[in-house]
Amino acid sequence: MDSLADPRLALEALKLLLALGLLCQWFEDRKLLRTLGEAPYAQWTILGRDLAANWPKSFRSFAWVFELKQMSLWFGLRGLVALSMLFGQSIEPRLQSASIIVLWISQLLWMIRWRGALNGGSDLMTLSLLNGLVLGEACSLVLWLAGMKPSSIGDQVSLWFIVIQSLSSYVVSGAVKLQDAAWRNGRALIHFLDNAVHGPLKSDSPFRRQRVAMLVSWSFIVWECAMPLLLLHPTLAKLACLTAFCFHGLVFAYFGLNRFLWAWSSCFPALIFAAYALQATG
Repeated sequence: MDSLADPRLALEALKLLLALGLLCQWFEDRKLLRTLGEAPYAQWTILGRDLAANWPKSFRSFAWVFELKQMSLWFGLRGLVALSMLFGQSIEPRLQSASIIVLWISQLLWMIRWRGALNGGSDLMTLSLLNGLVLGEACSLVLWLAGMKPSSIGDQVSLWFIVIQSLSSYVVSGAVKLQDAAWRNGRALIHFLDNAVHGPLKSDSPFRRQRVAMLVSWSFIVWECAMPLLLLHPTLAKLACLTAFCFHGLVFAYFGLNRFLWAWSSCFPALIFAAYALQATG
């Protein structure tokens, strides 16, 4: 994993994980488009009423974009572009840049269509990842227009933006739990496990014990709030990412939220890179 100290290699690893996550999302969203997209309550004429009232021209433009024919076209393009990202360095740099822009625009359109994050935090983190990549591309473009030699500045801008976004998400999640008495005393954990994929909990489950539930809850709270400490050393960063992967894997196993696993795992190369970068400056 020492190769992740190189911003270019770290960004390529991040793009690879993001591409895998986007492909998984694409297969899920394709089915969603065929089912939820046909439901009367999910039509754009209903979900976009606020735009129709305040920005009628924008509403009509989006209405055309969100027609099934047009939506199928750009949604299919999104899948092809995500697939192309798996080939990484074998693709011409300009095509890579164009691919990132296409994915970013399609993510924005998808979230506008459903009036926000249909799949919750995973959609928001996916957008944050793409925001970081677009920001890096914009930085590289500005440097090129200024006549400067190619450098890793754009890559580092992308990586550090994603580091800030991902660590903030963990800290905010931990802080919210810390403020909630139901999480501090373990009742929230029991409630969620009762409503999990394999729930409800059995009457003799150890997680029904107040002390066990409280211990697990506080473990989550402390771990999430302490995530920024991974920046102190690359070894800490690797251990923290491994712990995070196990955590998101458990969330996937118990709640079926596989999109969270892919979205946050895509951030790990950036986090490890950041730890190496700070170590080098010290």
